[in-house]
Amino acid sequence: MATDYYAVLGVSRDATDAELKKAFRKKAIELHPDHNPDDPAAEEEFKSVNEAYAVLSDAEKRASYDRFGAEGFSQQFSSEDIFRGTDFSDIFSNLGFGGDIFSAFGGRGGGQQRGNPMGGGFGGMGGRPQGAPPGQDISIDVELSFYESIFGSERGIGVNRNDGSRELTVKIPQGTTNGQRIRVRGEGQASMYQGGTRGDLYLRIKVHPDPQFTRSGNDLLVQSKAPISTLALGGKLKVETMNGHKTVKVAAGTAAGSKIRIKGEGVPQKGGKRGNLYVTLLPDIPAELSDEQLELMEQLKEFGL
Repeated sequence: MATDYYAVLGVSRDATDAELKKAFRKKAIELHPDHNPDDPAAEEEFKSVNEAYAVLSDAEKRASYDRFGAEGFSQQFSSEDIFRGTDFSDIFSNLGFGGDIFSAFGGRGGGQQRGNPMGGGFGGMGGRPQGAPPGQDISIDVELSFYESIFGSERGIGVNRNDGSRELTVKIPQGTTNGQRIRVRGEGQASMYQGGTRGDLYLRIKVHPDPQFTRSGNDLLVQSKAPISTLALGGKLKVETMNGHKTVKVAAGTAAGSKIRIKGEGVPQKGGKRGNLYVTLLPDIPAELSDEQLELMEQLKEFGL
């Protein structure tokens, strides 16, 4: 189930850093193991609160979470990524529990990242199991066409690792966005320690713009020129979609700049659904007019058209 970090801390989505810290401190006091000995439910909630604060207190992680949601965020950041750079020791020390909160869990998690209350000894939300440190993660830039980002693709990726190079075939999911990070588990550097697992491979996505289409969430946007007569009198118009041409109806008296919605021609989503395509209609004004067209336009001008 996707996690709502804002709900975990009991704050609004526009909460300030000060409000986040205040909410976290309150929850931490209520749920700390010193106050809830032998209470597994409180322990799990305590871990959830720490994870939520680790994400929302970091500007980059919070921005990614807000943009991609819980599911998309989990594809970009491992458990180690979530807690990397977050130091809880001063916060818990100021709460009167001492700088090392691992002792509150019977000494579990010792030897983990400083200030990380979700160390491998907790299991579950702690990411990789306790033991030898994993290998380093690898990041690679991958450029996609706009079409590939919408409908997905497969890419051959060459990865240089500390124990030799490797060629991978990676599946790019439908609806990938510019700036997204895609995680490929266990394809990073080998651990330098016996028994340590590999790090992960991260693909940093760059989507090239399309000359016709732009994206807004799960919808696609395109402009299409229509004859003045079609806008005024109504009729049928052939427009470009990502799947080829499609004929749409234009109502009489349609103003320039009006939008027509074509359902199910947007970005593919899970469950087989797709967003919509919005076509902005612009008048197609010829650069040159024939004598007959000029005469007709003069007549229309006399009628105020």
